Amino acid sequence: MAKSRKPTAKPAPAAVETPHAGSGKRQSMADYLRRQRSLADISLRKIIERSGIPGVVLKELEGGLQNPSRTILNSLAGALRLSAETLYLQAGVLDPRDVEESDAVREIRRDPYLTEHQRETVVEVYTAFRRANQTPAD
Repeated sequence: MAKSRKPTAKPAPAAVETPHAGSGKRQSMADYLRRQRSLADISLRKIIERSGIPGVVLKELEGGLQNPSRTILNSLAGALRLSAETLYLQAGVLDPRDVEESDAVREIRRDPYLTEHQRETVVEVYTAFRRANQTPAD
């Protein structure tokens, strides 16, 4: 008695699908937002309260389903206590080559242990030292 074999359909490989333009940036932004919220130890509810952005929109952003506008990025930056420029860079709104901000300044602006006022003060001092030490050729 011979067993009859049913033909098996091959599943379509998911990796072969072409992603939509910008979906990598959206996912990167989503990961970045989740990571920053986690580092700041702020709940989604608290971000909603601080930013005024509807929860549905924030969930879509953290899920990588939406590209945020500058207005949303500004609100998120305030709620996460980050510079808006940092979020603009992460979202692809600004080209990193157009930004003259050093890695040191970006890290200062991300430091969760400093208040916004302290961050800006440290950045001002750092920038003043750099300006003072620049040669005319720089």
